[in-house]
Amino acid sequence: MTIGEDLEGNVIVFTGGGKGKTTAALGLAYRALGHAGRAAFIHFTGPTRPSLGEVHSARVLSPMLRMIAIESQASDEDYLGQFDEAVETVEAALDRAEELLAGEQCNLLVLDDINPLLDEGIVQEARMGELLAGKPKLASVVFTGRFAPAWLAELADIVTDFAEVKHPAHSGVGPRKGIEY
Repeated sequence: MTIGEDLEGNVIVFTGGGKGKTTAALGLAYRALGHAGRAAFIHFTGPTRPSLGEVHSARVLSPMLRMIAIESQASDEDYLGQFDEAVETVEAALDRAEELLAGEQCNLLVLDDINPLLDEGIVQEARMGELLAGKPKLASVVFTGRFAPAWLAELADIVTDFAEVKHPAHSGVGPRKGIEY
């Protein structure tokens, strides 16, 4: 059985102040790949660190898993070369997301860390409605990041709120390679 042949795709939201939203989305991507699926990640914020473990891992899985960066959001231009592809702006990233779905180039699309942009109104609800209207029946779209707006939670099929209970950062421990990035 190939992925999704008997199930409708979902709109999934991973939000909240706790750690693990992107990691959970990566888990879904790896699960999809294990069932002959294809996944794409569009990173809507540039990392504060020059290297992301998930981007390096995706190279092993390419072309089944594509990592896409947004140049205008990059805090360090050097990190852009690590991605499979880069687009110039947030709007171009949304256009690319629509292309990936319309062309059925992936059955799992992750819009990583887009929730703050939705919350701040940088990306409008109507624009997301357009993107989701073009979603093939069997494709799933995952929205990650803090501050998912109420309208997104309402239209989603699955919403998980990640809550921080304890984190070593509060004890002065900095970001750890392989854990936070």
